[in-house]
Amino acid sequence: MLKTRLLTAFLAACVVLGGLVTLGTMGVAIGLGAVVALAAFEWSALCGRQAMASVFFAGLVIILGLASLRVPLTGVMGVALVGWLWAACEVFVFRGRPSALWRNQDLRLFWGVLVLVPAWRGCVALKAQDPGHPWILVWLLTMVWTTDSLAYFAGRSYGRRKLAPLVSPGKTWEGAVGGLLGAAFVGALGAFGLSFPIGGVIEAMVLGVIVAAFSVVGDLLESKAKRLAGVKDSGRSLPGHGGFLDRIDALTAAVPIFVLGVIWLGVVR
Repeated sequence: MLKTRLLTAFLAACVVLGGLVTLGTMGVAIGLGAVVALAAFEWSALCGRQAMASVFFAGLVIILGLASLRVPLTGVMGVALVGWLWAACEVFVFRGRPSALWRNQDLRLFWGVLVLVPAWRGCVALKAQDPGHPWILVWLLTMVWTTDSLAYFAGRSYGRRKLAPLVSPGKTWEGAVGGLLGAAFVGALGAFGLSFPIGGVIEAMVLGVIVAAFSVVGDLLESKAKRLAGVKDSGRSLPGHGGFLDRIDALTAAVPIFVLGVIWLGVVR
């Protein structure tokens, strides 16, 4: 299983990074839109919808994503930030039981819009910042992938104390700390690559830790949705990982936080 997981992750990373470097902003937007549509289909299924209804929901997410291009970037990311703060309450306060908001499957379904649309919008904005050299977007992806990988291996090696046992029993505090440290390191590397001053490097490290923390929330929120649906994975498309939603769950929460952070740092206008 570990070999399959690593091979799938490696191939997916090659496809994603190759696409980011070789495709223009429109091509990246379309490619990411396809992934988001597939993830929306899976989210809808987790909310008890049949295949046809899930197709319509995926289409709705794409339409709303296109509509979000006409809304100021900070507005979309700000709304997403509020949503992810609530998501942290959903997994750490309400834990294994759904809140009143999540108890209703229709409301839980449309929560998927808040999960997926800002993530797509933010990635497209980061690519558009420098279409020929999308290093800011690569920086974000490396940050999230490092968090996920180090959390996995640190958790397996040193994990003792459960992070959210009623939501995702396999995750530990030790794993989470490993992921946060990895994200801080990637934050520093990105800052040096972008020629930040020393103070900016420290700020980038702090941003890495915050992005990593929210990426954990994104992972846990999807785990809770799967637990409420009574399934282990959102799909079977990616060997060793499950579905597309399983692969991008951490990224959906990380994108809005990262975009707001790099705007604050003055990297993105």
